[in-house]
Amino acid sequence: MLSLASISVHTFLFISLYVQIFLIITLFEYYDAQQKKKRAQLTVVAQASGSSPTPINYPTVTVIVPCFNEEATVIGTIESLKSMNYPADKLSIMAVDDGSTDNTWSYLEQYRNDPRVQIFHKENGGKHTAVNFGIEHSTSDLISCLDADSFVHPEALQRMLPYFSNPEVMAVTPAIKVRTPQNLLEYIQFAEYNVGIFLRKMYSTFNAIHVTPGPFTVFRREAFTRVGMFKAAHNTEDLEFALRLHSHNLKIENSHTSFVFTTPPQNVRALVKQRVRWTTGFLLNAKDYRKLFFNKKYGHVGTFTLPAGVFSIIMVLFFTSYSIVNAATSLVQNVINWNLIGWHWHWAQWQWFYVNTTTERFMILAVVITGLFIVFIGKRLGSGSWKPSRDIFSYALLYGFIAPVWIAISSWKAVRGSTPRWR
Repeated sequence: MLSLASISVHTFLFISLYVQIFLIITLFEYYDAQQKKKRAQLTVVAQASGSSPTPINYPTVTVIVPCFNEEATVIGTIESLKSMNYPADKLSIMAVDDGSTDNTWSYLEQYRNDPRVQIFHKENGGKHTAVNFGIEHSTSDLISCLDADSFVHPEALQRMLPYFSNPEVMAVTPAIKVRTPQNLLEYIQFAEYNVGIFLRKMYSTFNAIHVTPGPFTVFRREAFTRVGMFKAAHNTEDLEFALRLHSHNLKIENSHTSFVFTTPPQNVRALVKQRVRWTTGFLLNAKDYRKLFFNKKYGHVGTFTLPAGVFSIIMVLFFTSYSIVNAATSLVQNVINWNLIGWHWHWAQWQWFYVNTTTERFMILAVVITGLFIVFIGKRLGSGSWKPSRDIFSYALLYGFIAPVWIAISSWKAVRGSTPRWR
């Protein structure tokens, strides 16, 4: 007879495998639809080859760069925006210093006479107030935000524009990558961000993106007139705003070829602190928007993305606790055996008879294989390569030991209703 723990293990493994296979099938369907779309476009182009080209009508765009103690990276961020392939008369860059206590404002002042860059200084009020300040002082058709430790690909904005041809699209998210990993921890994050590129693209195929990331999400101005401005939102305003858009049945798209490069945390402590803020913010915002859960009125973000996110956190907590208990039980049993019969070393001999062929082991193997396949898909989307690399090995071997730490801390904070500090 199966125990409650065994039933729970099988249930979690089955749901995990189901979700992974669902996402992989979604990928195949997406590429099939893209191939059909390309063939249709080629047919139209061939039929209209004798006509004159239609001029591109570029919308005006304002990119807001909220800054708080970003003296080390803010210049690179602004220069990457100035280097984008976009008409200079259509692009405005607005740097808003949110009461920095370092030399950020001194660095920004070098742009005082630059016609493409506006600089503002305000009292510290949090990132969302800096972004709102920029929105209120802009008049462009599209509005974007770029964190002051991130850098955009020159073609990023150009590749986002086609998605706005659909008037129902209120926001387009980019593909975020780690900028030039240098150490083991950064390689782990490099693979993690590539997986994020895959997930965000798949979620966008059924309008289920639950976060509009700070690094270069582009919004239609209408989005702010319809749902309001950014809020503090447990220090995860980009997540809350996405959920607010969905609560108004508005659409969020993803451009998986619009690359933005971010500077990742340099040590484990900084990484855990960042992820605690993200995960706690997800849980607290999910609580605030609990009306979306399993409500078809709000689309797949309520019937799939949010439940899957909460489920994954519960699953990690369960398997971490399950593994610790099993390891402790095994250790105690071995100590008892050693005390009774002493230590005896036997050379291991491979025998098929002793291979574990339980359903649980086969399900674990299936989950691991499909999970690794998703990691490789993410690498293909993010880097254009299927080849095994250092980042994938680092992620596969070590991520499972680090992630449970911030998930456990975040869950405890969410239960207490405690909002983590930004820094």
